[in-house]
Amino acid sequence: MRIFPSRAKAAGLACAALAAAGAVVAVAPPAQAACADVSIISARGTGEPQEGSWLLQPMGERIRTGLTGLNTTYTELQYPARLTFDTSATEGVTNLVRLLNTSAQECPDQRYVLLGYSQGGGVVGDALLPNGQRIWGKNAPQVSSAASSRIAAIVMFGEMRFTASDPFNVGDFDPNKESIRPRPRGALNAYADRIRNYCVADDFVCQDPGSTLAHLRYFVNGMPRDGADFAVSKVRAALGR
Repeated sequence: MRIFPSRAKAAGLACAALAAAGAVVAVAPPAQAACADVSIISARGTGEPQEGSWLLQPMGERIRTGLTGLNTTYTELQYPARLTFDTSATEGVTNLVRLLNTSAQECPDQRYVLLGYSQGGGVVGDALLPNGQRIWGKNAPQVSSAASSRIAAIVMFGEMRFTASDPFNVGDFDPNKESIRPRPRGALNAYADRIRNYCVADDFVCQDPGSTLAHLRYFVNGMPRDGADFAVSKVRAALGR
């Protein structure tokens, strides 16, 4: 499989630049062993820290606040988030599928919210696909029907397999541009009413070719807030409260 080091390096350096600029890194609380009403799982972007994703951790906290009255957890998926996508994203897909399937077996009433940014969005999207449509994790298990049916919301930003024609896309993106390795059209239609996939114009990850700086617009353009509110509404609708 082809790896795109120049684009990947730019994305990693862009995220690292946030830290150099004084971005606040919050450490996520550890995953709880007991079952929750809602489990929020995030897959960070390339170069972000394992604990305290600069984009997704604040979003996870907003979701938890919006679900006051419910027992919620926030977990950051264990995976490398490195530039070597063949190994890094594959490990992410494998770990996410195993986490969902194990959790669904142990906590059959638990609902899930999946968040992904950049490489992490590619991880989330590929985990939900049949093996033959994946780029990463082709040999990983499938998400079980028990787990799939309990996923209440999926929110992705600037993700690496963006397909421009999907009906759940949100943003000012050019409909004639998409990721360099888009998913097959309609591949995620089974989740269509539960997904928001955000892509901004000129984001080089979801709008190839494009700009590295545009890939950072999600930190300031209000889309994570909108995505969090969408996730809250989908969870409450799923639970009927």
